[in-house]
Amino acid sequence: MLILTCRVGETIRIGNDLSVTLQDRCRGRVTVSVIGPVEADLYFDNVCMRPSVLPSGARSYLFSMLAIRRFRVGEVEIRIWLPGDAVSLAADCDEHLHIGVIAPKSLQVTCESKNLDVRPAADSSHALSGLVWA
Repeated sequence: MLILTCRVGETIRIGNDLSVTLQDRCRGRVTVSVIGPVEADLYFDNVCMRPSVLPSGARSYLFSMLAIRRFRVGEVEIRIWLPGDAVSLAADCDEHLHIGVIAPKSLQVTCESKNLDVRPAADSSHALSGLVWA
């Protein structure tokens, strides 16, 4: 699993046609927008979500969820945690969220951030936006 530490407003790109944007955070809830390819459905709690279809044909989703939940788009699973809940890397970084991505190794995963900080998973100091393999 690849673990990313991102701020609200940042976008995670998975492959060429899947993006996950952290829209908002209020206490234990996170608002997420997802744009995915036509052939990949989004499943939340094993229920297929109904998308909005963009002019390009891509599927667009906007939903709010409790942190420490997961959803799946095609063969990609995405989990979201609040700082300190399951990942101790940034327990005191209130403006950050942790996103776990399980995806085929052939898909590149990137976080659109102006301040990319990559630290090893063993680093116990708080992490800024970045990528960490666990």
